[in-house]
Amino acid sequence: MAGEATILDGKILIVDDQPANVQLLEMMLQRAGYLHVSSTTDPAEVCALHLANRYDLILLDLHMPGIDGFEVMEALKRAGQDDYLSVLVITAQPSHKLRALQAGAKDFINKPFDRAEVLTRIHNLLEVRLLHEESKAHAKLLEEAVQTRTAELRRSEEMFRELAANIPEALWIRDVEHQTIQYVNPAWRTLSGLSAAIGDPVESVYHIIHPDDLQWVAHERRRTPGAHASNEYRLVRPDNSVRWVHARTFPIANPSGEIPWVVEIIEDVTQRREAQRQLVHLAGHDALTDLPNRTLLYEALHEAIMRAEEHSLFVSVLLIDIDDFKNVNDSLGHAAGDALLREFASRLVKCLRPGDVVGRLGGDEFAVVVLTPGNCHGGVDVANRIRAALQVPHLVEGQVVPVTISIGIANYPDDASELKTLIRCADAAMYEAKAAGRNTFRCYTVEMNARALEKSEVEGALRLAQGRGEFVLYYQPKMDIDSGEWTSVEALIRWRRPGHGLVSPALFIPALEEMGLIVPVGAWAIDTACRQISEWERTGLGNVRIAVNVSSRQVREDRFASQVASMIREHGVNPRLLEFEITESTLMTHGDATNVALRELKDLGISISIDDFGTGYSNLSYLKRFLVDALKIDIAFIRDITTNPDDASIAIAMINMAHSLRLKVTAEGVETRDQLEFLRAHGCDEAQGYLLSRPLPAAEISEKFHQAAAHRGLLRAEPARWSVAHA
Repeated sequence: MAGEATILDGKILIVDDQPANVQLLEMMLQRAGYLHVSSTTDPAEVCALHLANRYDLILLDLHMPGIDGFEVMEALKRAGQDDYLSVLVITAQPSHKLRALQAGAKDFINKPFDRAEVLTRIHNLLEVRLLHEESKAHAKLLEEAVQTRTAELRRSEEMFRELAANIPEALWIRDVEHQTIQYVNPAWRTLSGLSAAIGDPVESVYHIIHPDDLQWVAHERRRTPGAHASNEYRLVRPDNSVRWVHARTFPIANPSGEIPWVVEIIEDVTQRREAQRQLVHLAGHDALTDLPNRTLLYEALHEAIMRAEEHSLFVSVLLIDIDDFKNVNDSLGHAAGDALLREFASRLVKCLRPGDVVGRLGGDEFAVVVLTPGNCHGGVDVANRIRAALQVPHLVEGQVVPVTISIGIANYPDDASELKTLIRCADAAMYEAKAAGRNTFRCYTVEMNARALEKSEVEGALRLAQGRGEFVLYYQPKMDIDSGEWTSVEALIRWRRPGHGLVSPALFIPALEEMGLIVPVGAWAIDTACRQISEWERTGLGNVRIAVNVSSRQVREDRFASQVASMIREHGVNPRLLEFEITESTLMTHGDATNVALRELKDLGISISIDDFGTGYSNLSYLKRFLVDALKIDIAFIRDITTNPDDASIAIAMINMAHSLRLKVTAEGVETRDQLEFLRAHGCDEAQGYLLSRPLPAAEISEKFHQAAAHRGLLRAEPARWSVAHA
């Protein structure tokens, strides 16, 4: 074994075009006690420096401008001044490691540097280098000993045994003529689990070679003894454990040129092989469910299409999306969502036939590839089998979770003959299933493709809309029913799409929600509303309160309240002039987390109202639980309030219930004076609707506010004209 002082005395050259890396490595080595550390940032100098200084180890960065590390190694190899040059390459590219080893590198270290790894590998390579030098010296002594037949032969043999006994690799020597074992070191015995003795036939250890590898390994060993060889095979130890080994074989010649012995050095590479296997597996499989990922699934689909084309078969692609999966994440947490995905994947696999392939495309979206002869009904059969399997609810972390899915099916060759088009057709069919109410499947039709293209076009335009300033806020006034004064407005997002005019919110708001863009667009709406409050105050319109609709995704944002506070400060507005409208489903779906967010907003001074009241949960318990200030009766209950006794009774009950909880009540969709007078008679606080004004841009609504102020409200009370039956 090489002494520590000898190792620390080794000459080391650092080659890296980044001075910071050079400085870091120099400092690391000097602190470790290495005495001779040199460096260069110019790879063109390496050969000349090595010829002049004969370095024991070169730390070489592979990725350098001009001359990279591979060219440097090639230049050193051509120089041919050292039959064993220790080059330790530095790389951040996993794909370069095998290539570097093939190019002559002895080992590699990763970027960013791990101090323990760097020092360990440098120490080991210097030790091996020194051992190699010692081995060369011993070989020379052996040659001299054979020639002189002196006692030095015995001393050299003892030194060799000491060296062989202390190297980590297994080593054994066989006699070429008699095919017997001449030497095995302790590491060989440890690796093989055998205790072979000198003189044993080579065949006596063949049985530990894996049966699938034995024939070709035996053939390699019978080849011309003078040939060098390097290969990998498996050993089966006596305890039946299997180890992968890398064997390097080379001959030992005597002074007369004959080759009486062959040496085999064996390294255990089981961990490396397993790591490679895992990397290959991970490259093609989803980490959560262990199903094939998008890449591997597309390869399977490509192969299925080729087989179908060759044998006149049908290929069905099923795209599967779990309905309302985000609600599981929102209500039970992401850990529960992951558990559900794993259980769902397990059920999918059990529904398939031999030859079908299932994979996870990402999120809660899965795909199945079905290959069938005769007809294209195989996809429908599998879809029905999957839906039947989901009739039993999932049990996730002690919670019973019912699961439904939407499935889109497209077939080759009927619907498409090309992979990407087939996927696009299945995707269109899946969205059609969702539009049909979910918990169903749809097969592709040409009409679906047209709708899918339109949807894709809208989504593409929406991604650019905010950056291009295409979103605007319109404002619809609210009136205090008792006084007739206009008190506030609701801010409504409009999309002024070039070439299309104003797009209906019913078309683009759901798309913003689905694409996740509702958060930045919603933040823009709040900021714009704050700016408008400030502008109206500055221009003399007065303190006009603005209500802004807030989505559930915005409420779930961790920094939502702090972002709103920042906007309020930036525009210098009174937070009591800001009101947020949220839906009943947002309150109930997110429970405690929503209540915390509402408390933070209330602490800022912002009012909270429940939008579209009566269309969701509508129960007293959550009205008491959450910190709300007002509720808005949905237009569905206002539209026929003067002609339908049931609607009238419901509206009166809502008003009374809200007032009993000290909540203000706003009626949406008021379009006639009769509706207004009915609401006035029954104590409703505010009215909003086309009777006052349709939603208008800021400039137009400002003018209407001025007119309302001049006439003390644009609408005055009139005698009621509804029947007594409605009272």
